[in-house]
Amino acid sequence: MHVEYGGPLNKPTQVRDSLRAFVTGLKSFGGLGTFYWEPEVYSPFATYGSGAWDPATLRPTAAMDGFLNV
Repeated sequence: MHVEYGGPLNKPTQVRDSLRAFVTGLKSFGGLGTFYWEPEVYSPFATYGSGAWDPATLRPTAAMDGFLNV
């Protein structure tokens, strides 16, 4: 199991696509999955730029869709 995945907050669709490809590849050789590291990060933790939550709406970005249907 891979336990830390993340990507740039300002590129949610790119992160979604790479996460989906990563999980698919991981599962292809027996991997169990991954966890998104600190997806709900927002202020006061705004210096960590690899979250998957929109700081304006406090809702998940498209990045979290990378876990769907894989």
